[in-house]
Amino acid sequence: MIEKLLERGGDRVESADVCVIGSGGGGAVVAAEIASAGRSVVVLEQGHHWTRADFVQREDQMLPRLFEEAGMRQTVDGGVTVLQGRCVGGSTVHNLCYAFRAPEPIVDMWREEHGLDQLTPRSLEPSYRRVEANLRVKPIREDEVNSLNRLIRAGTEKLGYSGFVTHHNREGCVRAGYCILGCSYDAKQSMLVTYVPRADRAGARIYANARAERIEVEGQRVRRVLGSIVDHSGRSRGSIEVSAPVVVLAAGAVNSPDLLLRSGIANRSGQVGNNLHLHPSVMVVGIWDEPIHAYRGIPQSYYIDQFIDLARDPHSGTVLMPIAGFPVLTAVNLPGFGRRHFEHMRDFAKMGGLIVLLHDRSSGSVRNGSLGRPEIRYALEAGDRRQLAEGLVHGAEILFAAGARRVVVPTQPEPLVLERGDGLSAIPSEIGEGDAPITSTHPQSTCRMGGDPNTSVVNAFGESHEVAGLFITDMSVFPTSLAAPPQITTAALADRTAHHILARWLEFAV
Repeated sequence: MIEKLLERGGDRVESADVCVIGSGGGGAVVAAEIASAGRSVVVLEQGHHWTRADFVQREDQMLPRLFEEAGMRQTVDGGVTVLQGRCVGGSTVHNLCYAFRAPEPIVDMWREEHGLDQLTPRSLEPSYRRVEANLRVKPIREDEVNSLNRLIRAGTEKLGYSGFVTHHNREGCVRAGYCILGCSYDAKQSMLVTYVPRADRAGARIYANARAERIEVEGQRVRRVLGSIVDHSGRSRGSIEVSAPVVVLAAGAVNSPDLLLRSGIANRSGQVGNNLHLHPSVMVVGIWDEPIHAYRGIPQSYYIDQFIDLARDPHSGTVLMPIAGFPVLTAVNLPGFGRRHFEHMRDFAKMGGLIVLLHDRSSGSVRNGSLGRPEIRYALEAGDRRQLAEGLVHGAEILFAAGARRVVVPTQPEPLVLERGDGLSAIPSEIGEGDAPITSTHPQSTCRMGGDPNTSVVNAFGESHEVAGLFITDMSVFPTSLAAPPQITTAALADRTAHHILARWLEFAV
């Protein structure tokens, strides 16, 4: 049963074996696996239940529907925009479907530096296999590589750099290109069309418009979740209470620590809300002589890994990924004003870009702000600022090699415009907050897992070190930046946690 509580109104009191908070890449997996094993499950999702019929491919309508704070969630200083999903299916509804496992050097580093002895590629393998099968992960075919990705690939190979065509989780893709606004064709194998329906068929009660606001604990065991029925603006329209001996928190690396801090629990180590990594990214734009219509087809199919060597250094590096925007998002991210800005936008059909994504050492924090708007603080270290700048240089180099006649580096307040043949030394040697638009789509690590309860929040199975029956299954459990797109790893860790809960059920059913 998937129910939109906003349309029903009133208060709600429920009980279940397991209460799952969040229905994205972690929560939906846990709900489906545990409900399929015969346990009663209630899922609380603060966002609405939108479906393909609601995905109208318009930015002005879809950004408020699918994203926290209408896509404008930011750090307190406005330096980084943090894009997170707010709907049934979470961020998997708007992501671009890169399907990567966690790099083995990262897993090795987590095990060696964070005391996660049980976390190995071998122990994760069964979960990865199940998740990849359920999400229909497969290689992207050559005929599915769109014009922009083909050009980027040609430029990368011309320079002798390392890159490859990736895997994705789409089935029957019509290559419309509107992935970030929700798939109108149900081709994207998001949680909305895979694990959420599976949980529903298994008997889970899935409530949209249900915001968890407090987890109550008695005798160091979880007992219930209290919250509100909310409208699209987050205003309360009723209350909800769910009693359960197991609570699985999967609200994301911003909302999960916010809820724990509001509840005053699971923070003996003082680490809840700390260690925030963002995978911050900046963009460099190429403009070709002829239209390339980069916004058509699969947005991201190629991946450049030349500038990250995790076997040598698992703590830093950058990856480059093609990107094409829609008119509003492109206009917002291209600095400049008036006629100069108009001249760039006039070339929209000839435009395509590269994202420079940073495997960040820098860290920040999440603290309670107003309800529904946590305070996010983050500052780039000097080394990371330099790496972002180096990434822009490499991005410009690749775009020119790919045939772009002009490259725009969106520095602020005025963009840097380079013509073919120009040197790249004009690109700043550091990029920090305020120097260019910085975006994060992968906040992580704010409730990190580890073997030492004094320095971590949960263990290798996502289980709280101090509150029995409390688990966390979202990107907040990553001990460090993952250094790769996180969708599949988030789901695999959630699958592993679900099977751990089921194997030890008698310990929790009290």
